[in-house]
Amino acid sequence: MDDNAVHPTCDNAAALVPSYLDGELSEAQAAPLRTHLLQCPACREVAKDLKGLKRWFVEEPPPAVPAGFAARVARRAFAGDPGLAAVPAAAPSEGAIFSFVLRLTAAAAALLLFLAAGIQLQSRPAAGGELQAEDLNLVWEEIYGLDAAPPASDPRAAQAERAEKAPPAGAERR
Repeated sequence: MDDNAVHPTCDNAAALVPSYLDGELSEAQAAPLRTHLLQCPACREVAKDLKGLKRWFVEEPPPAVPAGFAARVARRAFAGDPGLAAVPAAAPSEGAIFSFVLRLTAAAAALLLFLAAGIQLQSRPAAGGELQAEDLNLVWEEIYGLDAAPPASDPRAAQAERAEKAPPAGAERR
C-alpha cells in the first residue's frame, strides 16, 4: 500500500471524494480519506459541495429486460435478420413546414408588389388626360395674380377690399 492511500494529501483527497461519495472505495481507501476530511476544512467543503450536487441527480434503476430477450436477439441474429424494423412514414418535419410557409410568404409578397404597382399605374392620369397648355396658362396666371396682390396684414382689411370690388347684391350681370 502506498503512503498516499494511508495518509491522503489535499490533492489526492480531492480526486478520491467523488469515488467515496459513490461508494466505490474500499474500506482501506475510505478510512484514511474520512480522517483527512475530518481534519481538513477545505476538503470537507469540497465533499459537502459534491454531495449537495449529487442530490440533484436521481439515479434511475436499470430498465427491466424481458425474459428471453437475449435468446430472441441471438436467434434473429443467427437467422440473418439485420434488426432493422420497418419505419413508418414520418409526418412532415418542422423544417419542411417552415420552408413551405416561407415560400408562401414570398409568393404573397410578390403578389402584393404587383398589385401595388397596378394601383399606382391606375391612379396616374392617362396619356390623353394630362394637363393641356391652356390649363397650365390659367394656373400660371392665378399664381402671378397672387404674387401681384399686396399682402394683407389685417384679414378684416382684405375682406373689406374684396367687398368694395364686388358688385352690389341686387345688380345684374351683363
